[in-house]
Amino acid sequence: VLSLAKLNLSTFENIESSTNQTKINDTKQLVSKAINDLRDLSRSLHGDKIAELGLQESIANELKILENTGQYKTAIQVIGSAYKLEPQKEMVLFRIVQEALNNIVKHAKAKHINVQMQYEDAVFKLSITDDGVGFDLNTLTAAQTGIGLKSMQNRAALIGGTFSIGCTKGATITIDLKK
Repeated sequence: VLSLAKLNLSTFENIESSTNQTKINDTKQLVSKAINDLRDLSRSLHGDKIAELGLQESIANELKILENTGQYKTAIQVIGSAYKLEPQKEMVLFRIVQEALNNIVKHAKAKHINVQMQYEDAVFKLSITDDGVGFDLNTLTAAQTGIGLKSMQNRAALIGGTFSIGCTKGATITIDLKK
């Protein structure tokens, strides 16, 4: 549908008003960006691609998509010697990261997003931190938390991990997973 919209916009090349032509050109650029973003999103949702790229590269790609919006500065930090986790665990961790990033975009009003992957001998630790407005977890009602936080917590438990949230200044979500 976006490709057809872009094609339709291309048929309006000879409009006399420079203002209208500028608007059409801007709209074509936006549609092109939407097509590319949708393609990137589609790739990130494909489980085989995550298994192929690995957790670190898949997370780096998600952060790149956010940074390309011009709204966020992102960083990924790896501590220790990286090792592969079971494919199912990597998939679940990636989905938790996606949900956390989605929550940051929707609620945090953040400018910086950092992901830290810490590889220790017995434990793998994943942290997602933002510099947004934060929130008081104790005062959120069930309706306000939606399914996002519960989903992340349940997913972490599903793979034997522990899930914690710190939200005094910005927010930090941490998942500890025994190797």
